[in-house]
Amino acid sequence: MHRFARVSLLLLVALLAAGPLLAAPIALRSGATISAWPSPAAPTSSLVKLLVSGLAVFGAIRVKDTGTIAKKFKDRASAATKDYTDGVQAAGSDWESGARAGADNYKAAVIDAANRGAFEKGIAESGAARYTQRATTLGSQRFGPGVQASEGDYAKGVQPYLQTLASLNLPPRGPKGDPRNQQRAQTVAAALRAQKVGR
Repeated sequence: MHRFARVSLLLLVALLAAGPLLAAPIALRSGATISAWPSPAAPTSSLVKLLVSGLAVFGAIRVKDTGTIAKKFKDRASAATKDYTDGVQAAGSDWESGARAGADNYKAAVIDAANRGAFEKGIAESGAARYTQRATTLGSQRFGPGVQASEGDYAKGVQPYLQTLASLNLPPRGPKGDPRNQQRAQTVAAALRAQKVGR
């Protein structure tokens, strides 16, 4: 039995080795020729043919419809609130260093966007209806909580301007319509502007 198995194995190996030689006359009769080195374009054209034939075999890429993808985005993103919180809790220093390092990129991107008219295109694409819809739904829901959460930031932001106003020595007020009253307003405006741009 062992001898029969060995003989069968040897016959199988011999047939596999002889296969290309036995098929050569058939290939040559079908018009195959031996040529020199292939041209540099040959690998590219072969790759294109392979890709085309692959698409023919497997078909086009199957893409889900937009509604299904949008719903999946909403469901998965809504469920990821804890992941978001956990991810940003320790990311403050990374954000700050990355944002500082990207200042030049930000400036270049803003200039590029302005040159391309991206701001105006974005407004036109969004439109008045979307603005109103978002402002009256999401905006109205978030306005109150946003104000409550920003009390400390508001105090920090307004304090320097209050100090500037308190330190001003305005000229005396004149009767209604007196040009000196306009001078008082100009003094206040100039001081507040200097505070803003001088920070």
